Amino acid sequence: MPVEERSRRAQMVANELEELAHRVSRFPGGLARTVDDVEVWLQRSSSWGYRFEGRRLSPVMSLSRDRIGFRVLKDGRIGHASCTRVDETLWRACVERALAATVPATPPTFVAPRTRKPGPLTFDPDLADALAPPRELQRIADALSDNLWHESERIGQVKSLEGEVAYGLRRYVIGNRGGVAASLHGDLSAEIRINRSHGDAFHVVHSPESFQPLALLGARTLRNMPSEMAAPRDLKLAGRVPVVLHPRAFEALLRRLVVPLLTQGSRRAGLLPFKDGDRVGHESLTLVDDAGMDGLASSRHFDDEGAPTRRNALIVRGRLSMVLEARSPETGQGGSASAYRQPTSSEDPQDAPLREAAASLLVERGDLGFHEMIAAEERAILIHDLLGLHGADPGRARFACGVGSGITLERGRESRLLTPGEWQVAGSALTLPGGPAGFLSDIVLSRELYDTGTAILPYCLTHLEV
Repeated sequence: MPVEERSRRAQMVANELEELAHRVSRFPGGLARTVDDVEVWLQRSSSWGYRFEGRRLSPVMSLSRDRIGFRVLKDGRIGHASCTRVDETLWRACVERALAATVPATPPTFVAPRTRKPGPLTFDPDLADALAPPRELQRIADALSDNLWHESERIGQVKSLEGEVAYGLRRYVIGNRGGVAASLHGDLSAEIRINRSHGDAFHVVHSPESFQPLALLGARTLRNMPSEMAAPRDLKLAGRVPVVLHPRAFEALLRRLVVPLLTQGSRRAGLLPFKDGDRVGHESLTLVDDAGMDGLASSRHFDDEGAPTRRNALIVRGRLSMVLEARSPETGQGGSASAYRQPTSSEDPQDAPLREAAASLLVERGDLGFHEMIAAEERAILIHDLLGLHGADPGRARFACGVGSGITLERGRESRLLTPGEWQVAGSALTLPGGPAGFLSDIVLSRELYDTGTAILPYCLTHLEV
């Protein structure tokens, strides 16, 4: 693509965000004395790419999906409303609807967001330019598919292939009468699954020097795929057994079971029985919520209230250091700048209430390399992903779910695939009073770190019930 064309495409995205920010910033002032203040939260998302089904590629596209949430203040009371279209007439109707259903407000005023301009944190114009024409992304998808099937002709084993390559863009704008903040977020992701039992993922925010690692993702995954399968009875594994959590599975458990407990809301509800300084995990565990980590799709300059994000050290050397906290109800100040609209399965993002949550996660590396870490185990399993984790119980940090994919780690023989549908694991993340021992109390972390796209984590060796 000509340089001028690429530059023009990147500028179009920046101009679009500037226009959205301008419309949000002028809207509160146009309400005159109708309200004391109104906060507008806007998310525009789009994505395009290709889906794999066997040897067939089919385009997948979702363009300009808007979600807008409103919080309206009037005479010490607050109301909520939402819509899915950038239309100021519709926005005014949302304000009227919110005013008709207000409740006492906490806090009594909104804090003015500090103006933020898009930076390289989670958006790279070069990457966006390279993938803006769908035909460029199709070339990458074709290369990934061709390399996989070429490798399959050499070594066989491929019965089915599923997956997707996609580039996504998100625009965030938060504004009230005190100011407006806006940012761009873009990322390239790919995921494949071979024979519905083994797969891998690729994620990048900044433009790489070469797309070759992505083009070879399928071929590399196939070469590393074990040829035999194993059920729990084949390994004679039952009860509490050694398990290595791939960083993707490790992150899923941390986000689902640990982070929701480490909040001021959980503490007030009596779900978090620990005080700051209490031991909650192994001394090797340091867990940080750092929205400022460059290159992760979940990093943010500001949270969904417009507060500049910060680094929050939640657990340091196994001890609770702090919890995620909302702003003071009296002053609207303080807190950990970690209020996000994270919907449940039954909520749309624009309707979801602000909840204390983490952005990008970091767990400090351990002292042992991966192979050193597993050397003492005669038999163990490596879990790549978990199924049904949404049914876990965050209040007790307890889970029981299926294994999506994984392999065996057996001394003296090659690894085997975990037979799909045969493996179930269960356990608790934290050791709560009167409850079973949590797996975070007995862990070994690898020296290697892995970028999941939303976290940077090591492999975690622990024990779970099989």
